[in-house]
Amino acid sequence: MAREILSHTWQHIQGFLLPMIRDELGELTAKQKQLINVLEVARLEEHLPCTGRYPGRPLEDRVAIARAFVTKMLYNMSTTRMLLDRLESDPAIRRLCGWERREEVPSESTFSRAFDEFAKSRLPERVHQAFIEQHLGEQTWGHISRDFTAISAREKPETQPLCTESA
Repeated sequence: MAREILSHTWQHIQGFLLPMIRDELGELTAKQKQLINVLEVARLEEHLPCTGRYPGRPLEDRVAIARAFVTKMLYNMSTTRMLLDRLESDPAIRRLCGWERREEVPSESTFSRAFDEFAKSRLPERVHQAFIEQHLGEQTWGHISRDFTAISAREKPETQPLCTESA
């Protein structure tokens, strides 16, 4: 069952989503294709709270920031500043995250606050748990580990000298 679901998702990504994005953004790098695959499978938008109408200034788009968070991890960027520089210079990555223009990308402090919210709400763990439940369900997966560490031992037992009792 899990294999069929993942196969269907993969076929959707390869047959529909990537060609559509390629038509829109141009040729994609292998890393950009990997980002699309991760974002499509993770479905972050399903795990973020709805940001309805609250008093005060509206929050920046958390879905786009969450996608940028995944991008930061996938591209192995150590700082948010590196992510912001990449979003400014790479229109394909920026659009995959959800921003059309450079001016739409939030400030570093907004990213910092949002990343803190994601950590406190345990967003990565919730996404992972939902993925496991959706694709594996109640299936049990086994794993066998064998230790092949060499142990020094004799081939034959040591012969014991015969004891002779003298009376």
